[in-house]
Amino acid sequence: MSTGTERQAFERVGDGRRALIIRRGPCLYDSRILREADTLRKIGYEPLILGVVSEDVRATRDEQAGTPIIRLEPTSPLAWARSLQRRLTRRPGPTEVEERDPQPAPGGSQNPLMRMAIRVHRWLRTLDFYRRAIAVVREQRPALIHCNDYNTMWVGVAARLLGGSAVIYDSHELWPDRNQRPEPRWWLIACEFLFVHLAHRTITASPGYAQVMAKRYRIAPPGVIRNIPDASMLPPAVGSENGDSPAGDGDRLVLDVGALTTGRGLELSIMALNHIDDVRLRLVGPARPAYLAELVELARREGVSDRVEFAGAVSPDQLVETISEASVGLALIQPVCLSYRMSLPNKVFEYVAAGLPVLGTDLPAISALVNEHRIGLLAEPGEVEDVAAKLREMLEPERNSAFRDAAREAA
Repeated sequence: MSTGTERQAFERVGDGRRALIIRRGPCLYDSRILREADTLRKIGYEPLILGVVSEDVRATRDEQAGTPIIRLEPTSPLAWARSLQRRLTRRPGPTEVEERDPQPAPGGSQNPLMRMAIRVHRWLRTLDFYRRAIAVVREQRPALIHCNDYNTMWVGVAARLLGGSAVIYDSHELWPDRNQRPEPRWWLIACEFLFVHLAHRTITASPGYAQVMAKRYRIAPPGVIRNIPDASMLPPAVGSENGDSPAGDGDRLVLDVGALTTGRGLELSIMALNHIDDVRLRLVGPARPAYLAELVELARREGVSDRVEFAGAVSPDQLVETISEASVGLALIQPVCLSYRMSLPNKVFEYVAAGLPVLGTDLPAISALVNEHRIGLLAEPGEVEDVAAKLREMLEPERNSAFRDAAREAA
């Protein structure tokens, strides 16, 4: 049975057609999740979001945009090992970044017994998440379950076997080919094969993902649901009448939106500042403290600390306003794994919604969108000097104005 808190949260939903949206994260400022809830509500469902608590988000009951949220708090008898690791390494826990079982930190966790204890702790904690989530499904029996990503789909499998719920598998990434996965790839592929054949419908976020999944699992291509901001997010006007950056040439701003993590070209964007004068960089998004400290140190070593701003996470309804004063939006995803290579990140659509030119990496899905709508330029993966050269070109007033016109047309 679920806890009293979980039951109380469900009681708020009422007696209509319940739809359960599951995400292994705190579900704070998650635009795709909120859009799913809004869509379900418009077609007659009463959505409820089921997530997990994090180090920074402890509330087990919450509400966003009129949708109730309950957060589970899975535990394990080996939680002491994770706490001891943090004390020994002096590294805080994760922030609002989605829970994805990060690799152990250096320091005390280098002890083989400690590493094994932490690994077992994560397994037990994951099993406890599934136990609690499946108990919620059994108690409430929602008409529809929307499972966001691989690490929620065992709940969908249980719901399908119990009967009575339609199951959607929403794969935001190519999970077996993600960045820094600790599990054996063959296991991830075997499980996802089961998931796509048991789900009533599979959808994904990129045409590249759909192609890979269709070929890999011998299924019809999953539906592609891109995370495009709603029309209500579009500002009435962006920038000046001639399309120049609102910041002006004397205080030009480039920015990157999204979770700050490895493989997203953040180091490239910081190092590129050494090749361009009078340009500031704003990084908008949550970060694990240890990685954030690495970026801060890199900016210090490069001598550009005074031109790099770490803005943290913002809510979806504030995002366009937050980024619209910039001159260029960055999407410098690096091909460190197949999932990144084939990605079509949310940030590209958010930039376009704000009328912002895009500097992307020359990867299949990103380049197809940028070239089709002529909304910016593409840089070679890993090439700092190419990033700087493309930025210089995009910051020229005439070029920036033309890209802004194209972005507004695309929006």
